[in-house]
Amino acid sequence: MKKILFIVLIPLYLFSIPNPYESLPSNEKLNVMINHFLNVSLENIKPPLPKKRELKDDGATLDPVKYELYFSYIQRLKAIRESRAEEQKTIDDDYLGKIGFYNGKLKSLKKFYTKKENLYPLLDDSIKKAFKVVFGKPSFSDISYDDDINLLQANLNSVNLYKVANFIPKKLELFVYKGIRDDFIQNHRQSNISVRFNYDGEYLIYKDILFKYKDNEYIGYFMNSVNNKIKLDIKINDDIFRPLKIGDMR
Repeated sequence: MKKILFIVLIPLYLFSIPNPYESLPSNEKLNVMINHFLNVSLENIKPPLPKKRELKDDGATLDPVKYELYFSYIQRLKAIRESRAEEQKTIDDDYLGKIGFYNGKLKSLKKFYTKKENLYPLLDDSIKKAFKVVFGKPSFSDISYDDDINLLQANLNSVNLYKVANFIPKKLELFVYKGIRDDFIQNHRQSNISVRFNYDGEYLIYKDILFKYKDNEYIGYFMNSVNNKIKLDIKINDDIFRPLKIGDMR
């Protein structure tokens, strides 16, 4: 299930089945993928499911043995069954304890990740992954130098890797060291760009970009950040933190 959403979102026409996500607006596609990656991350931090220990074979036979007296046979059967029942109760009690511990961990994790500051690191990583899937690899275009502000101006664009959605270019102001400015303008495609967002609980707001060039890190700022926001509807799957019931596993 974790891979299905990723696959169907990419507009590949497998078996002539139309892509159900293709008609969605770009920001909705981003929402879908952010939630997908976020739920995968939350699923991966859960503790392993408890396992119930199996009753081991004690090697005792319930069949009568040669020359065994009937009374002795009955007593032996009773002892075997009592021993097995006692061991089974130990196994059952141990399993109940494991379920209680597991459910306690789930409850703590659910409470922890209801807080925005705790969820954000996972959300931030999910946003980066989703951005690449939906819009592609961030890139610069139309770079120029503005003498008045002593900064470079450029468009944030993207290399559309998966043909999911087109990214609308956004104006940026960039600072790079003067000694490598011309080199950067000519070879900016060698940059490694990360788009960074703020999240206010309702909207993703384009914050800035962090980019690396020639072993140096720089920050670029959006020129119209007020209009650069995306409504984000976080949907955590109900079953991720669903408590385990006794009958769910054996």
